[in-house]
Amino acid sequence: MLHDPFLPRARYLRMHLSAEKAWSSPSLLASAPASCSNGCTARWAGLPPTCPKSKRWHSRAQALVLPDAIALPAIGENLRIVYTPTAHDRIALSYRENASLHLSGAVADPQRCCLALQGWLKGHARQHLGVLLQQAAQETGLPYSHYRVKGQQSRWGSCSTLGNINLNYKLMLLPAEWVRYTLIHELCHTVEMNHSRRFWALVAQFVPEYKAVHAQMKNAMAQLPGWVNVS
Repeated sequence: MLHDPFLPRARYLRMHLSAEKAWSSPSLLASAPASCSNGCTARWAGLPPTCPKSKRWHSRAQALVLPDAIALPAIGENLRIVYTPTAHDRIALSYRENASLHLSGAVADPQRCCLALQGWLKGHARQHLGVLLQQAAQETGLPYSHYRVKGQQSRWGSCSTLGNINLNYKLMLLPAEWVRYTLIHELCHTVEMNHSRRFWALVAQFVPEYKAVHAQMKNAMAQLPGWVNVS
């Protein structure tokens, strides 16, 4: 979200999209009364209450711009995103495999666009992560009971004592080798419900380089595009 000092001053705090063309990536702009400081506007928008000139503010702001493409390295798919505003008050989404996602309707509402993209990605993840988990189970000989795709805020996956595995749909945005490690990590918990030496020895049988992958993934959640965390 960008606070544009050249926008006419508003009587109320408000946000809107600005895009020269329907297929370009819109920018989320905020306008506020003259009495409202930049810090106030930032807090209202859920951003750090810092000066717009700060690198931290701009870094977070850029993350909230709607994407014009989505890369899904977990399955090797890249999609162009097209936004087409219409008179409809809902957002319709059309998917072309390995090509594009087309959002039409109320695309001037950035929150609804983000939620529509999240909903689509969850469904896409449910299909593809399930296949990858089955392949990993066959590779390792470690069976599981059931699996679900969720939107955890701090975990990539989890495994219950009953052998039920939960996977984060945001795994779709990570490299394939990181996803494979995550799946095997959770499958190993069907045998060892802890992080003991025996657990890591089991992981190492299938991912010898697991320490390097684990370290690389440590800050992965913070590097995700902003639209996946909009609520």
